[in-house]
Amino acid sequence: MTTTSTEGPCQPPYRTLSMLALADPEDHVRELTDWMEHASARTEAHGAQNDWDNAYRWLRLAQGLRTITFDMSYDDGGMCSAGIDFDGVWTEMMEGWQLHQVRLGYLRAALEGFVRLLHPDAADPGQVIEAAEQQLQHHAEVWPLHAREVAEHLGGHSPDRVASGKASVAAGVVQAIDLHENAVQGRAGIPEPATDADARIFAAGHAEVCAAKEACSVLLLGIQLLMAAATNENRVAVFDDKYLLDGKWVPDSSGGSRWVDEEMLYSEYLAVLHLEPGEPPEL
Repeated sequence: MTTTSTEGPCQPPYRTLSMLALADPEDHVRELTDWMEHASARTEAHGAQNDWDNAYRWLRLAQGLRTITFDMSYDDGGMCSAGIDFDGVWTEMMEGWQLHQVRLGYLRAALEGFVRLLHPDAADPGQVIEAAEQQLQHHAEVWPLHAREVAEHLGGHSPDRVASGKASVAAGVVQAIDLHENAVQGRAGIPEPATDADARIFAAGHAEVCAAKEACSVLLLGIQLLMAAATNENRVAVFDDKYLLDGKWVPDSSGGSRWVDEEMLYSEYLAVLHLEPGEPPEL
């Protein structure tokens, strides 16, 4: 039986950089959850704090998600070894795919909760993220690195999507929500392992796994843009400083990178929290 890895050949370049790489969703959401814990909405509206706390708890659920366990075996007492191999590979495939699908649902709930709180009259989250993008387009210091590239890559997973100029995070958010909605309503196809001429079993579904993973990242980046715009408008307050215990690389003004291993304002950390720390510079 071949390897059951579900990563496959779909590996966006922004995840393989030696520094300033985009963190995987499980690390990304942990840092964003930490940021949210040190922030609060500036509003006197009745129930606003409860709404903030509820949206935060959905994000906390996404942060707490570690594994999904499946057992796709169908033992009727007479299965051949190929059938057992098929079910074993399918089990691992489903664990990887559904891990991202479940996280995607939690992140959608968090995003929509924060949108309802900060923009109660908005028609949909995509509209709000688009407005945030327009507001922040000339503020490079608060713009999350790779945000548009993630949306562009996610767009490549949709055969029905027509390229229309530069990819936007708002379009990626809409696509991520549609992807989740398709699964909820049973319209998403469930991938199965593949076999070759020698009846060897291979993991498949690489595109589906990648799409669900990148959809998670684009929702996280959408929340960052939403919070950056709200902070810029003084509608969200951020407290304390972020202490970078082990340090990390962050973009600098010249387009390169610099190593930070001290405190930084949480308002500044919002733009870089999604990046892998990287290896410290050699002394």
